[in-house]
Amino acid sequence: YRQLLDELSAEDVTWTLYGRDGYLKIPRSLFNGILGFSNIAEGYDHARCLRQFGYRHIIPRAMMVPHDQYRLASGSSYTVFWDSFTNQLWDNLAAHRLDLDFSSEPCEHPSEIEEDYVDWYHTRSHPQITHPSSGHY
Repeated sequence: YRQLLDELSAEDVTWTLYGRDGYLKIPRSLFNGILGFSNIAEGYDHARCLRQFGYRHIIPRAMMVPHDQYRLASGSSYTVFWDSFTNQLWDNLAAHRLDLDFSSEPCEHPSEIEEDYVDWYHTRSHPQITHPSSGHY
């Protein structure tokens, strides 16, 4: 079988589970939720990259914050506790799939943003990257 596999060209392989041109059958959607691996959990919010997909940039929702967390004294383990609603979302894939059409509106120019986006952006990013004594925002 190894020789047969090696002789296949890119045209001989169906690269998606849904057959050739599968993207035509699947609604355009983005993942929204928490990406987890081992003891690492990172919130992923599609609203932070809508511009890359041709949609108007919106103010993202607040990141999910754990209810409680603790690390063992040995530092070998870290446990995170979420509220009951968030716990129910972990295994529900549909809760993490968001249809683009309901998230934002298509834009004609990449610079299009939600009305209050610039004010929101300045209050969150500039205090982190601008020296306080400069007074420039």
